Amino acid sequence: MATTNLYTALVAATREASAITLRANLIPANALPDDGKFFVLPPTYAEIGHLASPIREDGTHQYILIESTQSWANRLEELLDRHEVGVGALQVSAAGRVLSVNQLPHRVFDALLRDSELAGEPFRVTPLGKSLTEARADSATALLENAPGTLLFGAWDSFAGAKMGAAKWPAALSGQIMGFEVLQTKKAGIRIDPMNIAKDAVTGFKSESRAEGWTIDEARAVKDAKGKPVPLEKASEIGHGHILATLATKGAWVNSIELRSSLSLTRLRRYHFPVAGRITPTADAAAQTYLAALGLWLMHTRLVAGLELRAGAELDATQAEFVLRTPLQADTALQVTQESTEQALQQALAAAKAVGFSFAAPMTFSASERLEKLIQASESLSQ
Repeated sequence: MATTNLYTALVAATREASAITLRANLIPANALPDDGKFFVLPPTYAEIGHLASPIREDGTHQYILIESTQSWANRLEELLDRHEVGVGALQVSAAGRVLSVNQLPHRVFDALLRDSELAGEPFRVTPLGKSLTEARADSATALLENAPGTLLFGAWDSFAGAKMGAAKWPAALSGQIMGFEVLQTKKAGIRIDPMNIAKDAVTGFKSESRAEGWTIDEARAVKDAKGKPVPLEKASEIGHGHILATLATKGAWVNSIELRSSLSLTRLRRYHFPVAGRITPTADAAAQTYLAALGLWLMHTRLVAGLELRAGAELDATQAEFVLRTPLQADTALQVTQESTEQALQQALAAAKAVGFSFAAPMTFSASERLEKLIQASESLSQ
């Protein structure tokens, strides 16, 4: 049976369903739906290449990874700073850049936040920092109001200095993209120098100046431990000369591409969200419904925007199905559109505010002096 009102369906789902599940069929942007096979460039990992199932006798694989769980989470997190979410950005200002908590690898527990300050107070000492780092499953209100992405995508306070009792938030929303019935391919890499510079023609040195890259002046050269200028060994070090063709495994032909993503409502029901110090079923339900609406909106909005994963992996959905999964019952289809997901999110946000939740205004912490010096030292080493 198909649901009618999306917000109403989510309110009920947070009480009894186990998950919101998304299954989508994808094709490359340069392909047609009726193509028998699709060519795609999966991510390449150092010393591994592409991640695929064991090779079969005929040289093919059952599946290959096109988008990892971590990468999928990052793509959804990019949307969390949009105004529709209703939460002001928690930010860090450092070295002339401003980064949102949704851009930090460890979210509210990231070292960049830890090493930042507000009015001279370290992040973890401020009222906001304490409320975020001390939040637990029975008191998750601070995360809901300031950084709901931590509740959806998980985080671990590995810098807490505590052997036991450190905050660990398992991911509630996850997903990945896979290609099926796979034949990996080889690719030849080659570079032709338009000036035909010979590889042995370079006789200069590595330059201290990043803008120069290299120099023929020993005085401006990078020096080794003995104070001698560091010579260049070949033209390719400075981007000149030919590079001969080399074969490497790169890319794959696949019969189909699928996005599989899910939001665990069971996980969200483990959390409590006190208002004015009191846990109530009404407040918990409002918070859980907001998180469910947010997760659904994130998945659908990212899908509609297209999936530009990397060169050679620009993917679009040809078909997508969102369902509510309830133990021992048939899946229930969710009627999902961009308008309905936005409307459900705004209804959930309003309901959460009505029971007493106060979603954050933007807040910016500034890098501490030691963090600024660390960044400067790192910059100088990379020149």
